[in-house]
Amino acid sequence: MAAIQEPKISIKISLSSYLYHFSNPTPPEISVVVESFCDRPITLFTWGTPLDPASARTQGGFVIIDLANDESVPQTSSSINRTPFSRARGSGDEKYFMTLHPNTPIISSTRFGRAAGYRPQPKAIVERGWEVDEQGNEKKTRRSVRGCGVDGLEAGHRYRVDVARGKLLGTWWRWGTKDDIMIDEGATDWNLSELEQEQVPLDFEQIDGVEFAIEE
Repeated sequence: MAAIQEPKISIKISLSSYLYHFSNPTPPEISVVVESFCDRPITLFTWGTPLDPASARTQGGFVIIDLANDESVPQTSSSINRTPFSRARGSGDEKYFMTLHPNTPIISSTRFGRAAGYRPQPKAIVERGWEVDEQGNEKKTRRSVRGCGVDGLEAGHRYRVDVARGKLLGTWWRWGTKDDIMIDEGATDWNLSELEQEQVPLDFEQIDGVEFAIEE
C-alpha cells in the first residue's frame, strides 16, 4: 500500500515597505505568499492562521521580534465568540477556504497595523492605553496596551516578523478544490466541524520571515 503523501507547503512574508516612519498615517501592507508542492489540489481553511493575514493580525498569527534584544513584542489578540464555521456558498466564511494548486503561489495581503481609521502610534503612547487625536492629545477612550503590526513599536529599532508556527498546527484541510467542499446555501450539513479533515498533517517545510526598521 502506497504511503499517503504529506502535503509540503512554503510560506513567505513580505512588506510593501521595509522602513516605516510614524509620521506616515498609513502602515505598510503585509503579504503572505503560500505555495503547495503537492501533485494535486488541496483546500485549507485559513481563519485565524497566518495563511489569512487579515484575521491573523489580531489572532496571534504573527510574531514580531525586536532585534535589539531578541525579545518578542506582545501583540493584540482578540477573543471572538462566534457561530460554527460554515462551508455554505455565499456565507461569510467562504473567503477563508483557500485552494492551492501545484506550484501556484497565492498572495494574501492586509494592513500591518490596526484597523482602518487608526494610525500607528509608538510604544511610549500605546503602553499608556489611551487613544489619541490627530494632534497627539489623549482622548478618554481606552485602547489595548499591546500593539498590532507597526503600531506599538519603537523608533530606531529593527524588527523581524515571522508567522506564529503554533497557529499552523492542526490547520483544517482536505484534498480537492474549494468547489468540492462547499455546499449550496440552505443545506443542512453546513457545519464545517462535521466534515472530517485529512488526518495527515501539513508539512510547512519553508517559512521565511522578513526584517524591517522603524523611524520617527
